[in-house]
This record gives sequence, structure tokens and C-alpha cells, in this order.
Amino acid sequence: MPVLSASWPSTALKRWQWAALAVTCALATNACTTSQPTAHLTTALMDAPSAVHVPQQPPRLTYQLDVAPQTSLWPLLRAGFQLDHRVDEKRVQQEIAWLKRHPDYLKRIGKRAERYLAYMHIEISKRGLPSELALLPIVESALDPYAFSPGGAAGLWQFIPATAKRFGVTMNWWFEGRRDPVQATDGALNYLQVLHNRFDDWPHALASYNTGEGRVARSIRRARAAGKPTDFFNLKLPRETAAYVPRLLAYAAVVADPARYGIELPQVGRAPGFQVVELDGQYDIAVIAREIGVDPETLYRWNPALNQWATPPGGPHRLLIPSEFAQEPTTVAAQLAQVPVKERVQFARYVVKPGDALSTIARRNDTDTATLVRVNHLRSNRIKIGQALLIPKASMDANAYPTPLNQRQGDTYIVASGDSLWTISRRFDVGMTALMKLNEVGPKSTLRVGQEMLIPASAKTTASSRAVALPPQTNRTLRYAVRRGDSLHRIANKFGVTVAQISRWNSLDASRLLQPGQMLKLTVNATSAR
Repeated sequence: MPVLSASWPSTALKRWQWAALAVTCALATNACTTSQPTAHLTTALMDAPSAVHVPQQPPRLTYQLDVAPQTSLWPLLRAGFQLDHRVDEKRVQQEIAWLKRHPDYLKRIGKRAERYLAYMHIEISKRGLPSELALLPIVESALDPYAFSPGGAAGLWQFIPATAKRFGVTMNWWFEGRRDPVQATDGALNYLQVLHNRFDDWPHALASYNTGEGRVARSIRRARAAGKPTDFFNLKLPRETAAYVPRLLAYAAVVADPARYGIELPQVGRAPGFQVVELDGQYDIAVIAREIGVDPETLYRWNPALNQWATPPGGPHRLLIPSEFAQEPTTVAAQLAQVPVKERVQFARYVVKPGDALSTIARRNDTDTATLVRVNHLRSNRIKIGQALLIPKASMDANAYPTPLNQRQGDTYIVASGDSLWTISRRFDVGMTALMKLNEVGPKSTLRVGQEMLIPASAKTTASSRAVALPPQTNRTLRYAVRRGDSLHRIANKFGVTVAQISRWNSLDASRLLQPGQMLKLTVNATSAR
């Protein structure tokens, strides 16, 4: 149970403190039940997937339990487990065997788990969902907010853009909500509830989260038509999905009884590793750093969703700070609210000249077209020569802010009419996958004329003059399944690495042929490979 501070009057607990206690008590009360409570969504929801509505949630609460750091989250997580972990299944056993061969894997993600896992568990518990779902971001991204897949999925919960948009996750020039633990968790849980409402089966819902609900539904129909069982382990699904659900069940089985498998879990406390500061508008990150006494690098590290030099003008208006921060969120919010509005973000006056377009003005001034339209109350992107515009300006050189974009290594290319990912990759002799990862775009993304694209540094032709050094600590290791037609040269070109590196990482003889399905370990950079 949480340990309350002796200084708290017993009759004056804050609302979120009572709520946090209620979550813990509910878990303890329901620890032995086999029921699987779910939200009741309307049938109309499933008939109209493009306009998703989920049950209205209570106002978001920020939890900060007064618990000793050694008070573990794992018992609370176990108490909320609801799924059959199917440890008798071969695929689950294979995943458990992998964890036993790599006992340090869970420890390596311990720091990220300490930051995000308790928050996710609380959100899942508030909805009455299985606590196993809190382990899903470990499967998806190893709890790395900067994780990015070649298919275009990004963030802690690995949303592709279309699904993220469907569930209200903000993605724009200023803010990448798929990297935001608050917004991405809310969207992912809404999606999982929708999937469970459709299939009334968690393994089917989880498989759908990975490969799409339509594909799972078709597989079920085919199995039923053939008179075969329709449970997950008897469905014909893509290789990745066939391993995806067993991997989650294996993680849950290990968390449920780590001693049985000889695996030591990392220390993860019950209190969320971050708190939410509610802001009342847009702020320059340099202004926030100055006012609360931290450096900009720290602010961006706490807030991985921030893309640019300021918080997003259209919201969400919030800032994440670590739970151990010296000041309470309300104190930080009040301190920032004292900053005069005209000092939070500076504005410059610009007069439109011949040949100007709103997009080019935005690009030259480190902002986006939508913001110029909003700030200047424009009805469209059309502007006239001599027209005066207000333009938000960073308080220091925009390239000096340690944003994700400024941390990536590459030269800038401006998209022209007729360009595509393929034509750009051919022009600069780089792999399409390397290009997509560096720019965080998927294979189906539509490029806009005037859009800035970063060209990997390995390109033979220089696109422009600016390149930023990449911090060495952003390397990530990926597992890649060899496909039919792959060669070491082709894979190296895809991921912007060399054949010699792949051979060294995997102890391969470069003269031997690769086999489809063979797993390779690749080391890429998180900021240039997302």
C-alpha cells in the first residue's frame, strides 16, 4: 500500500491522493477475480471507425504518491493481471527462453520503466483494463519515446500516423504526440478498448493492434469457414504478429513469477516518474528554462514530444517535469503564468514582398504555415504584397535549441514538385529506409512542396550546408528479419550502415548468402533512425 506522509491531515487528502488510494485498493480487492472488465462502447462506434468515440473519461489526474523509491510497482502490476499467459504454448515458451538467455534485457530498460511504467499502470487501472497492457510498450518500443519503425510507426506505443490521427494524437510541426507519454497512452488505451469491444477477446485485440483489425477479422472468418478453431494460437497471421502476442504473454509470465525463470526485475517505483504542469498558452523553451532554473537540454529530455523552439501554439498546453523536481507542478505553473504574455513568445513584423509565399516565409522564420494563419487571423494561405504579418520568433538562434531535428545528422533538401521518397533517395544515392527514418515519415506519407527533408550524411551529393553533430548516446539496437531478395549490401543501403558493420555485429561471413527469416542485429542512431 502507498505510504502517506505524516504531515498530511487525514481529513484533508487531495482529490488525486484519494484517487490513487482508490486505484490501489481496487487492485487489492480484485486481485483474485478472473473477470475482464471492459468499457461498453456502442455498436455504432465500430461501424464508423473514422469518427471514433470512446467512453468519456474522468478529468485527468496527476498522481504523486509519497512512497519510498524501493516500494515496487511489480506487486501492483501482478494484482491487476487478468490474462491467461499460456505458458504451455510453444511460442510463449520460446519468448520466455529468449528472456532467460538475455536476463539483463529488462534491467537495461529499467531507467525508462521508472519514468513511464507507473503512469501507464495507473491509466490502465482507472479503466479497469488488464495490467498486462502496461507491458505492451516494452514489446513495442522498449519504452523508448524516440523509437521509429521502417513502417512509419513511432513513439512509446508505436502508432502509425493514420491510427494516431484517428485517436486524437497531435502530430504537427511543433509537437509529435506519438512521443508524448500522456497523449500516446490515452490514444493507445482508447484504441485497445475499441479493439476489445469488437473482438471480445484480448489476444485478438492485441493481434489487431499489431497488424490491423481487418486482417485479424479476415483470419477469423477463414478459420471459421474451414471449421478450424478461431483462438489466436490457431489463426494464420503474419510472422511478426504470430510472435507479438506470445512476447507480451511471456513478459507477463516473467513479471508474475520472476524467480521461477531466474530473472531479476529492475527496480520500478509505484509513483509516476513525471508530473504534468498545465500551461496557459505557448512559451519559448528558453523562457521556461530561465524561469524554472533548468537548461533547455533537460527540458527536451523530459518532453520528448517537443519538436521545435517553443511549446505548440495550438496545444496541448502542458509541460512534463520529473516527480523529484524541487517545486510542485502548481507552483511551476503559477511561476510561468507570471511571465507577461508578450515575453513568453516574441513576435516580429514582416511585410510581404514580391515572390513571397506563406510557406516560404514560415520556413525562413522557423515556424509553420498553420501558425501564421492562426496568429494573423487569415482565412487562407493567400497573402498580398505589402501585407503586414506577425511572425513568432525564437528568443535565440533556432538552430541552438537542442530539438530532435537539430540533433539529427544530415543536410537539408527542400521538396520540389514531382518529388517522392523514391526520387529523392535515388538523387542522393541513399536508401529509402534511411531517408524515412531520418525524417520520421512512413512509406505511404505524402510529401509537400516546400517541405524540408534531411538527407543522410552518407549521401554522395550535398543537399545544403547545415549538418549537426549527433550525440553518441542515442544509438539503438534493432532486430531485422531478412526478406526474400535481401543481401548484406541491400540491407546496409536501407539502414545507412556498411556491410562490414553488419558482418561484425552478427559474426557473419560476408560471402555467404542470407536466408529469409534470418534475424540480424543492426545498430542505428535513434535521432537519425526513427
